[in-house]
Amino acid sequence: MTTVLPSSVPAPAGTSTTPDSVPSVTPPPASPRLVAAVVRGQRIAVPCPDSWCVRDHSNEDLAFLEDLSHEGEEIALAAPEFGGVTEVLVASIRQWPFVNDEDRGLPYLGLDATGEGDVAALGRSAALAFADQLVAHATEIRRLAGVL
Repeated sequence: MTTVLPSSVPAPAGTSTTPDSVPSVTPPPASPRLVAAVVRGQRIAVPCPDSWCVRDHSNEDLAFLEDLSHEGEEIALAAPEFGGVTEVLVASIRQWPFVNDEDRGLPYLGLDATGEGDVAALGRSAALAFADQLVAHATEIRRLAGVL
């Protein structure tokens, strides 16, 4: 059944309306799925962000719960070099949910600029600022290529 609220009746909390329209309910945020992980030989259920984590947590036996991490799919830029191609700017979303550090286990963008394994942890604002720098750098490469 569809209910139309007169414009003089406020919409219930968690909904929005426009005059003479049907209220729309805002769905609650998605909960992470529970997946199996193994810590010291014991199977446990841990929350896992299903929108981006691609790691198989049941495939490794961790020494401590703090060793559990979530990792998204990696992206990389194939850069030409003398004698071939190398992957640089390797990036993925990562999280160490059970580590009690200054970030309280929040997700971050892991960025390995050289592809050699040294990963910087960028929060949202730092990742966006770096993306802006990449766009500016690409613009300059296009400008240089135009001179050729």
